[in-house]
Amino acid sequence: MRKILKEDRVDYKNYKFGYTLNIVLEESDSIEEAFNSGFLPYTGDINSYEETYYMARSIRINLNEYERLSENKRVIKKIKSSHSITVEEFNKNDFVHNNEFLKFSLKYSSERFSNEPLSDKRLQLIIKRDNYNKIFVFKSDKSDIGYVLTHSNPNIIHYWFAFYDTKYLKSAPIGKFMMEHIIHLAKKKNKEFVYLGTCYGEESLYKVRDFKGIEFFDGNRWENDIEKLKLLCKSDGN
Repeated sequence: MRKILKEDRVDYKNYKFGYTLNIVLEESDSIEEAFNSGFLPYTGDINSYEETYYMARSIRINLNEYERLSENKRVIKKIKSSHSITVEEFNKNDFVHNNEFLKFSLKYSSERFSNEPLSDKRLQLIIKRDNYNKIFVFKSDKSDIGYVLTHSNPNIIHYWFAFYDTKYLKSAPIGKFMMEHIIHLAKKKNKEFVYLGTCYGEESLYKVRDFKGIEFFDGNRWENDIEKLKLLCKSDGN
């Protein structure tokens, strides 16, 4: 494992000198340990194919504490009342990432990503990364309506990128349904954690409200003080 420190914002008045912490995994390094140490996969540099990770305020679900909440059950009922959905699970190398899949994913990112949409080159980089090894395909009437790219091993799932047909949002919260389905499946398979990415800003609090067993990485350790997490998210950007 190779560590990389890069200088970030400076607040000289208050003697705060920021550095971002990245790591690059070697073949012998554990992807699971990277997640457990508060790191998430970085694909911001489309010219680098190294297995780079960045440290952030990430969140995970401790599956020992997880159970379906009333909100989860409401979403499932709403989806199933209007759609017949099946889910297929593939190892990355057994799934064909064809032009239809690429166009579907890029279209979703252009419609739903709050920052810069994915480029074709960045999507290709994501597909090639070692930390993506399993894809879940959601279907309705035999047509693909959503994909979830994950890292999965016997202990964890990292819910990395999700893409879905946004027309389904008119009738049901399909994104919430897909996320809950993966979490519930991980629980059934006796995994320990599901990693859900970063948690910054009030717009991220749906993950905190909708799922039981949330923990967040504070830069040193994992905490389960949800009220503290809510305050941090509400103060982001101030």
